[in-house]
Amino acid sequence: MSTHLFSYFNILGGLALFLYGVEKTTAAFGSSFGAGSKDLMVRFTRQKPMAFLFGVALAAIAQGSTVATSFAIGFVDVGMLSFAGSVVVMMGASVGGTFVTFLLSLDIAVISPLLFAVSLLLVRYGRGKAYRLGTVLQGLSLLLLGMFVLKLGVQPLLATPGFAALAAHAGENGFLTGIAAFVVTAILQNSSAVMALAVTLATSGAMPVAAVLPVILGSHVGSSVTTLIAGMSGKQNARKLGICSFVYKVLCLPLYIPVLPWFENYIFNGPGGLASKIVLAQVGVALYNAVVFYPFTETLARFSAAIAERAGRERLAAPVYLDEDLLEIPSLAILLLSKEMIRLANYIEMYCQVLFVSSPNGDRTFQELPGAIRELSEACEEYMYGIHIPSDDDVLRENYSTVSYSMVSFRQMAKILSGELRLLAEAGVGGQLARELGKTTWDELTRVAMTDIRLALRAFALADVDFAAVAGKYEREFEELDRRIRLRLGADALNRRELAPLVDFLSQIFLLVKTSLEIARGEAYREGTAR
Repeated sequence: MSTHLFSYFNILGGLALFLYGVEKTTAAFGSSFGAGSKDLMVRFTRQKPMAFLFGVALAAIAQGSTVATSFAIGFVDVGMLSFAGSVVVMMGASVGGTFVTFLLSLDIAVISPLLFAVSLLLVRYGRGKAYRLGTVLQGLSLLLLGMFVLKLGVQPLLATPGFAALAAHAGENGFLTGIAAFVVTAILQNSSAVMALAVTLATSGAMPVAAVLPVILGSHVGSSVTTLIAGMSGKQNARKLGICSFVYKVLCLPLYIPVLPWFENYIFNGPGGLASKIVLAQVGVALYNAVVFYPFTETLARFSAAIAERAGRERLAAPVYLDEDLLEIPSLAILLLSKEMIRLANYIEMYCQVLFVSSPNGDRTFQELPGAIRELSEACEEYMYGIHIPSDDDVLRENYSTVSYSMVSFRQMAKILSGELRLLAEAGVGGQLARELGKTTWDELTRVAMTDIRLALRAFALADVDFAAVAGKYEREFEELDRRIRLRLGADALNRRELAPLVDFLSQIFLLVKTSLEIARGEAYREGTAR
């Protein structure tokens, strides 16, 4: 095999290892957060400066800004952080994300095999915190190993005159170099990989020093494309923060002009090695961006929110809070699932109101809600199965058990409402039953059923065990009323075949009431456990 071809394979493989290491570190770091960590972070992000430091620290530890951004969106979704606060976290994350380049500048990639061996022992034989530390170290060792392989690939190419001339020529045009860094960052969806390659090329002499600053600026702005793309295909808050991140970094480009000579002079003539100067220049670019926009976070938040609103709203059935990126952070994922289930509860209550009280004929809401209830319940169930709880976190396991218990009941209610009950209602069976029973009996039946369902759903939504207790009383009242109606209909059912659909409709309402009570019992179970 050609030496040059082998070098290119090493470069591609090194980049792949680097990106995989970042991904593993992010996932491992996220899964290590328990219920106590969540409460600590909520207190930490209440004030604007602390929210900024939170973004810096989280991005630095997790080897990237993705986790910090996902946390910010999750906190906004569950009502723990304002959107303007999430913008501050995003600013801090853009600064903390430069910590990866700092690690690479230390030239400690040679110890990556040893670090990987230690991490393997911790993962295989460790328990609890030792195991989670091992998974984080495993990702970090893969990241450093990728950098080591990347250097192995670059070094043989430096002896090739053609490669050196090509690299020098590419670095002569700062604008094109910056555009190339922007595009590669957007494609790789990781600015750290671009900076890793830049550090390797620059310190080995393959890339002119003049090209360093354009690469830093290009990768800095290009990193916003990842958040923008993810946001535009995600939920409303993710969309707003994606737009905000892009605007935040792009608008600052003209504002760099007054300080560019200072950055260039530092890179060319400043003290220290080139690798350390690249790191400090990258930190300076991110920090300057944050300092310029920090006083205008509220304005930036309003501006991006206005753009996101024009970009369109989600479908009725589209999940608003479920975030796949936060499945590895179980404490937040459970909260997001609970919020989405509350949305589902509101849909169920709305549909029951139309079904039992209002006239469903021609009602657009009546036509759309059953499908939305079915799709949203399926999405919640899939998300629930995707949450993985650490075996040593009893609080999280208890929370997950309670939510999953209620989720099973929600899914059953969705099947009833979007299944046979919907078909009977669309066929007008509800109106036939109302005429058969008479206004007084029908009104009493729907009132008791609707009250029971509403109380059960609100017991979950408001986490109020008192609602659960009252729902139980109405359920017993409904059972008695259902028994009387069945006795009345049963006497005529043998001679009147048209009553069979009416009995089916009544049976579906009975199942709906019974299933809703299981949701209330889930809340009562949670309250009893807490005590």
